[in-house]
Amino acid sequence: MNRALDYGFNWALYERDNVEFENNDEIIISQQLKYFCEKDKGKRGYIKALYLHHLLDFFKETYVNIYDIDLVFEKFLQNKAIIEITDSEGNRINFQKDLEEIFKLLKDNKKELYEDIKGTYIED
Repeated sequence: MNRALDYGFNWALYERDNVEFENNDEIIISQQLKYFCEKDKGKRGYIKALYLHHLLDFFKETYVNIYDIDLVFEKFLQNKAIIEITDSEGNRINFQKDLEEIFKLLKDNKKELYEDIKGTYIED
């Protein structure tokens, strides 16, 4: 499955000229981050949505115990997340704070997260 379609990347390509598409997750995520950083202009809404989308997919795809949420986050950071990029002007942009906010949000709402992932309602 071409994951780039899920994240609106092909749509983003239409707004740029001469962007080469490569089927490599790291390159795709890096290109998405660069594109949405320019589009967001410091607001970080698109960036957080992009990371959240990737993280929720990771919950569905990972082989680690998803109920060990700290382990899932650790593996996501090791295997999927790009923490820092360099924008078109040569500035380094770090996403650590954004990722921590997303992780905190999911930890604070674990019950709803697991219900959504499993597609069931979990009683307290």
